[in-house]
Amino acid sequence: MTSLDLRKAFNVVSEVVVNRPEALREFDQIYMKISDMLLHAELVSRWVNGKNMVFLGDGDAIGLTLTYLKSCEVFDQGPTHVHVLDFDERIVNSVLRFAEQFGLEDLISAELYNVADPLPEAHRSAYQAFHINPPFGASNDGRSVEAFLKRGDEAIGKDGIACVVIADDPNLGWTRTVLKQAQRFLLDNGFLIAELVPNFQRYHLDDNPDLPSCSIISVRHGCDGVKSSSLPLTKPELENFYGANAPLNVQYIKDDRAGGKFASKDYHCEPLNLRG
Repeated sequence: MTSLDLRKAFNVVSEVVVNRPEALREFDQIYMKISDMLLHAELVSRWVNGKNMVFLGDGDAIGLTLTYLKSCEVFDQGPTHVHVLDFDERIVNSVLRFAEQFGLEDLISAELYNVADPLPEAHRSAYQAFHINPPFGASNDGRSVEAFLKRGDEAIGKDGIACVVIADDPNLGWTRTVLKQAQRFLLDNGFLIAELVPNFQRYHLDDNPDLPSCSIISVRHGCDGVKSSSLPLTKPELENFYGANAPLNVQYIKDDRAGGKFASKDYHCEPLNLRG
């Protein structure tokens, strides 16, 4: 990468941050801090250069950050196209609104999707890279992380890159357990750990502002285990998804203002069983 214009870079990321809807803590939407967004986006941009990629959930708006930084020529590397799948319609609308406002409609798109559901066939093996920053799994032995890893695995083909953000604090034993399980899943599914940056990001987290996460970049070449089918998550996989006694029981967070000009604070939740 060429030398970075920090003022321009932070101004670009600030535009993305202003566009983000309010985080909903009950769904583990805890947003990454601006400087860490920039550093993480730079790391990812080098690995996914020239590739189409899917974000399975993206409250942090790293997909928009990557796309806009490259469009503004702050980064000289990055994905050719980003598609965001998220169960929060406010986030989907924020991506579409930003893309229209800044002329990025050919570079980034978004639609509603919940990881509890099978990955739609149109998205299976359709991408060259995936990105996840899932609920950290402190109360469910990492099952929430594995759920997102499964969908990412289903979304890419024999050759692909996994970009994973996961809790990383050596003083918290559960983060060691979840980190080990995530790496085991990646290895079992044909990925090799290419880069791991420990203690990398911080969040606007009220009850533990110093909890860090790490970035894991894994690469798969010619794996024979590409998934031809996708199954719904089971009831045990939904339990404690967002923390102790906080299951995944919402199908979609619906935007009551249908996007509007600014990030919506008006929403309602559709129960998971609403669609059978």
